[in-house]
Amino acid sequence: MLSTAFSLKSSFKVSPQAIAVQKRPTGTPVSCKARHCASLSSRSLSGRQVHVPTTARCHRLRRVAHTAGGGIVMAASDTIDLLGSVMAAEKSGLSPSGDLAAACKNVAVLFDFDGTLGDTETPAMEVAYWELAPYFAGTTPADHTQTNCNEFIRDNAGKAFEHMVEVVEEARAKAGLPSISELKASKSEDPAVLAVVDVARAKFGLPTFKALRSGEAKEQADFLTMQKDETVEALATLAKACTGVHATLETLIALGVRSAIATTSGKPRVPVSVVAAELTKYFPAEKIHSGESDFTPPRFKPDPAVYLLAAKTEKVDPADAIAVEDSASGVGSASNAAIGLIVGYVGGSHIGAEVTDSHARMLMAGTPADNGG
Repeated sequence: MLSTAFSLKSSFKVSPQAIAVQKRPTGTPVSCKARHCASLSSRSLSGRQVHVPTTARCHRLRRVAHTAGGGIVMAASDTIDLLGSVMAAEKSGLSPSGDLAAACKNVAVLFDFDGTLGDTETPAMEVAYWELAPYFAGTTPADHTQTNCNEFIRDNAGKAFEHMVEVVEEARAKAGLPSISELKASKSEDPAVLAVVDVARAKFGLPTFKALRSGEAKEQADFLTMQKDETVEALATLAKACTGVHATLETLIALGVRSAIATTSGKPRVPVSVVAAELTKYFPAEKIHSGESDFTPPRFKPDPAVYLLAAKTEKVDPADAIAVEDSASGVGSASNAAIGLIVGYVGGSHIGAEVTDSHARMLMAGTPADNGG
């Protein structure tokens, strides 16, 4: 076991926030969350010293240097050497040395998108909540509050909408209620609940149930198709980059570090969000990889496929890549892909200040893989 402290200047300038950093031994499969990790959290990462308890031994760890003056050197592997140098260079504004420039050519940063690069998790998950609201088993209009919506967002961030639908369908079946498709086809949803839902739909610029059912707007028969189309429509105007992302990406470009997107979310949702968040300069179409859209059948996180695809496309060994993630399933995906360093990011607006520390701990909570590894 190791225990140490780092003084960190984060290139994601978000305050307050917490970041969890995982150093993953090679060959450790994880089904949902990574087992071997170090974590750190702080109310502000603006140069404060933060204590980092290392929770498991990592055979790749060579040395850890605590630097004065707010910089960071985390020399646990070549990848961690690079991350420390990137942060130090960003802090000082210095050009990379020859050694660093050479190292940068062999490393890539692979970003999750929703809630990590794009502050899109909140609007996308709000749309998902209000689309599912008419079909939650046994709810009344009084149950559909912003507080309950926020709790839904926290519990489901990073999960595919298909998974959320399955949970709702199981609850309806247990309660002896018809399926979502049956209820939707018969147009027999609770009108009082629909009235509450319509207020939220109007906020996102989506057609209300009143307009859909009167024929003023076209209603998609397929629920999943409706959800995907409406999410894209909302994000086309609501998507924005997380705080500090543009500056971070500029730093990576200056250092010659490649980057790409490795997301569960589908296309065109992510490309549309990239445009709205003004990130096209950094992520043209060939740098956007989707577990939903790039595989048949889809390969959702924690499946490692999308990270392996992103690493292959960037011509980097997964062990020399850095993954940036905000969800347990994403951390599991990167770990299953044997990514060399996983940074758990909790600066998105869907993670409130009151739960940043607990979310960081959740990202770092270890569970064995399905195969017992």
